[in-house]
Amino acid sequence: MTVPFALLLPIVFYRERRPFVTHVVFSLHLYTFLLLLFCVSLTVAAVDVLFGGAGLSSARMDNILSIFNLAACAMYLYIATGRVCGGSRMIRALKLVVLAPAVASILLG
Repeated sequence: MTVPFALLLPIVFYRERRPFVTHVVFSLHLYTFLLLLFCVSLTVAAVDVLFGGAGLSSARMDNILSIFNLAACAMYLYIATGRVCGGSRMIRALKLVVLAPAVASILLG
């Protein structure tokens, strides 16, 4: 998953002219964050099961956790792109419109 995302970053951040290794490291950091986020989500689902819920078998719980994961990923991307590449808030938000769905597509693919 990190390779397709790392290949997308130089296209989205064309003007910054960063070395490709910067994009690879950024991609690795993002997917490390996502793995930790999935651990938290699975813990929430397990706690739900302990309290008598259906856990991930419930479509409602699955949808809530999916939306939470996507929102947390978007927030991480917004903050991280500001630290790595800089840029105004508006430009970062516009780039986020491309990057967040790309991450979701790569994860599902």
